[in-house]
Amino acid sequence: MELLKLENVQVCERAADWRDAIRTAVRPLERGGYVEPRYKEEIIANLERLGPYIVIAENVALPHARPEQGAIKTQLGVTLFREPVRFDGKETPARLFVTLAAQDADSHLDALVAVSELLDQPEKVEQILAAEDAQTLYDHFQ
Repeated sequence: MELLKLENVQVCERAADWRDAIRTAVRPLERGGYVEPRYKEEIIANLERLGPYIVIAENVALPHARPEQGAIKTQLGVTLFREPVRFDGKETPARLFVTLAAQDADSHLDALVAVSELLDQPEKVEQILAAEDAQTLYDHFQ
């Protein structure tokens, strides 16, 4: 998957809450210059306004914001939390955060299709959730 670099993959023990999880998940993209520092706060503001729409399946969240909300270059980040992250108003928690930065409306679509196909395989999701380190997690997305 071209839009995912190893330096944007991380495994973390826990997040204090869903806001902390978003900030943690965006951090590699911010460090790499793919998003502006405000991007994570824009995602949080969107969730506070619209609810936890980013939780797309059990254990899976897709944090993202609009290009004009601070995306610089198209890139994915993958963060796995050992402990589930709960969102206000959502029964389903998330552990795998696939963070998307899209510089425009189209450049990320192929990556989203690939991620969707991967996450549509329950046995593969179980392997991903069991990843011990960033390299193993990264390898599952290749």
